[in-house]
Amino acid sequence: MLQTNNKVVIFDTTMRDGELTPGVKMNIDEKISIAQVLEQIGVDVIEVGYPGKYEKDFDEIFQISKIIHKSTICGLASCDRNEILSVAKAIEPADKGRIHTYTLVNIKNKSKLSEEEVLAGIKDSVSLARNYCDDIEWSAFDATRSEPDFLCRAVEVAIESGANTISIPDSLGLLLPEEFAQLLQKIFNRVPNIDRAIVSVHCHDDLGMAVKNSLIALNCGVRQIECSINGLGARKGNADLEEIVEGVLEQKDVSICIETSLIKKASELVSKITGMDNRYVVAL
Repeated sequence: MLQTNNKVVIFDTTMRDGELTPGVKMNIDEKISIAQVLEQIGVDVIEVGYPGKYEKDFDEIFQISKIIHKSTICGLASCDRNEILSVAKAIEPADKGRIHTYTLVNIKNKSKLSEEEVLAGIKDSVSLARNYCDDIEWSAFDATRSEPDFLCRAVEVAIESGANTISIPDSLGLLLPEEFAQLLQKIFNRVPNIDRAIVSVHCHDDLGMAVKNSLIALNCGVRQIECSINGLGARKGNADLEEIVEGVLEQKDVSICIETSLIKKASELVSKITGMDNRYVVAL
């Protein structure tokens, strides 16, 4: 699983985080059509939904897992046992499946749990997920507002417990590129087993920095970028897939395997399904 070259993994969350866009809902046929286009484009990982939280997402992941063969099909879960088992069941038909689990790491004012209890929870949840799937992604939810030393310990525990992808999200889109790069550099410098995982970023666009933050992360060693078609996502949205692909292609030290000629098709499809304009619609 660990990457030994400079290929950038493209992780699409149009169907999961994109449904957090106000007014956006997709049915199973619409999600199937999006998944098929994403596979044609060459997207590496397709995050379909959150089955432990939304009942309809289970069927969508299960059905798409039967149809998509080249891309990895992914479902989201918290550290709750039942949510992890829900994803494990939903991706059973997939040729390539991933369980994506997350833990709140900003516990300064939000959690009644101690640091040791949170670390134990990370160990238990990631280990449980690994019992059902070889491809485990763990996200440090609200990483950018967490205590850096604790964040590094949490990342180390997640890798030790079996996570082979570690996501550092700017969950609320709060950081400027220089600040985000500094945080990532701390993680790469301080986590002793960081070389055993692919490090990912998931950037929100609240300050208009989602694409810039994602691309600057590549200079720190990040090799997976989470994005969405037309930048769909919670609040101001996620990093836009096309802009990410364009940005990666401009860099010399990394590579990407994406069929760029089909991105416009995907953008127009998602625009039609969601009723939201895309960058190709010319205002009259």
